[in-house]
Amino acid sequence: MFKVISLSPTKTLFGPLLFSGNLSNGLKKASELGYDGVEISLRDAKEINYPWIKEILLKLNLKVYGIATGQTYYNDGFSLYNPQKDKREKAIRRMKNHIDLASKLGSIVIIGGIRGKFEIDLPIEQQLISGKEAIREIAEYAYHHQVALVLEAINRYETNIFNTLSQIKDFIEELKFPNLKILADTFHMNLEEVSYSQALLEVKDYIGYIHFADSNRLAPGWGHIDFKEIINVLKEINFKGPIGIEVLPLPNDLKAAKQGIVFLKNSLKKNKKVKRKDVP
Repeated sequence: MFKVISLSPTKTLFGPLLFSGNLSNGLKKASELGYDGVEISLRDAKEINYPWIKEILLKLNLKVYGIATGQTYYNDGFSLYNPQKDKREKAIRRMKNHIDLASKLGSIVIIGGIRGKFEIDLPIEQQLISGKEAIREIAEYAYHHQVALVLEAINRYETNIFNTLSQIKDFIEELKFPNLKILADTFHMNLEEVSYSQALLEVKDYIGYIHFADSNRLAPGWGHIDFKEIINVLKEINFKGPIGIEVLPLPNDLKAAKQGIVFLKNSLKKNKKVKRKDVP
């Protein structure tokens, strides 16, 4: 399993990111702390200068494991399930640009917040069809570019589309694209799943990415989620993908980043007991 930290090159309305607006510093700290790589949250792929990031990743011995895409929705209001065709098309175009960048970096692309929400005052059926076709178009584009996509289950207070892992599994089985997988986020699972282990085991063949954040969206170990149960299941199913620390920058970016890597290093050791640590 790879230890990953979530960063952003720009300030954003999406809170759980570290070193937001200072990607260079975030990459440097990620390397110093011992992360294997990073997840980069982007509003637009044009925010990244590819030659620059290629050089700095090589210098710092890091890899981009994931590209998060929710800022397209949170900042600009473009989404894949938007009832307005022009806003859907802009979201699709952004996603394709992310996929182009991911194909160069060898990274996964995340479909999380960018899917948006159903407008409950409008017919749901048409929104369902439009959103599914948007994701189908993106999945096909990504397939031809040899890029994996992961659909993230997000809690009901943030979206009304795909709240549980099993809902995403059903959707993936309907679309039948081999490059379409699941992102399981512990913060959202804490709100939506009856059992961490049962939920993960039911979708074990589809898990492509994990986010670790505690019940309060702080770094793991600073809330009440039973990460021991989760890690035991991940080991049982032989998960070997990225585990991303996607948390609020509290009490500050560096302390959150340090807690994330210490927690991962300790808890991923064979037979190591996961311990809680008080927030400083």
